[in-house]
Amino acid sequence: MTVRRLSHVVALAEAGSFARAADRVHLSQPALSRSIQAIEAELGLRLFDRAARGVTITQAGKRIVERARRVLFEANCLVRDAELLKTHEAGEVRIGLGPYPAMVLLPEMLVEFSQRHPNVEVKLELNHAQPMIDMLLAEEVDFLVLDRRVLPDNPALSVRPLRRHEGAWFARSGHPLIARGPASASALREFPLVSVPLPPFMQSAVHRLLKIRSHEKISVQLECNDVRVLKSFVEQTDALLFATGSSVRNELAARTLVPVHVKDAPRIGLEIALVVLADRTMSPAGEVALSLAEQVLNDANLAQRTT
Repeated sequence: MTVRRLSHVVALAEAGSFARAADRVHLSQPALSRSIQAIEAELGLRLFDRAARGVTITQAGKRIVERARRVLFEANCLVRDAELLKTHEAGEVRIGLGPYPAMVLLPEMLVEFSQRHPNVEVKLELNHAQPMIDMLLAEEVDFLVLDRRVLPDNPALSVRPLRRHEGAWFARSGHPLIARGPASASALREFPLVSVPLPPFMQSAVHRLLKIRSHEKISVQLECNDVRVLKSFVEQTDALLFATGSSVRNELAARTLVPVHVKDAPRIGLEIALVVLADRTMSPAGEVALSLAEQVLNDANLAQRTT
């Protein structure tokens, strides 16, 4: 039983004669007759009564034709959906983002993607690294955008490193620390600090920068995964924020945030990477979203470096 043979059954039921049905499906009458006989033999049912005056569908044939029409409809839908997927006009993209990549990518990437592919559904997951890595391994997201240093050594993950995004400390315009010139580590500790939840490698870097002993806790007034909340808080208080320049580029351009120059500060930044499952074929829409994420991240990094 094949979709093609089912189409022969439906054509014969609708045409009422082998001659008209054969013409409709572009077969000779003997070939159509053999196709009908084959499906009747496979089902063990007579679907049509043949007579000199034409073909009459049996009661069993009516039930089979009804189901065959549904199968043919679904087959046609499948072909149509495959075409839509190939042209990126249908489907779903699921993306996992760390807080700083999210700040760089959103909403610009989503706006551009939706303009290119308005019928593709996009789902975002913003969370700590480990829950999102688990989601990727469970194929609940298509790809991740994270700092590569939080990733486990797992051959199931394929990692595409991007350009490093340099980080710095930022404060509101007019902050009392700015007028002092380059700040010392002790001067930074005079003011409240706000941050996203820091992975171990970043905690170590901040300990070195602030000259805090490794066993001592970094005093953070506000911790939040949403960098927008942190930026808004810093714009209205004397708190200091560590962030990548690319994630605060709009605020730097508007002068609502300014960099705090720190004496002898070690370089701290994010080594952002795109992470997918190895040996998995991503959906066409997912491939487009992945390429667009890379483009937006690199463009934002380049724009920040040239300002």
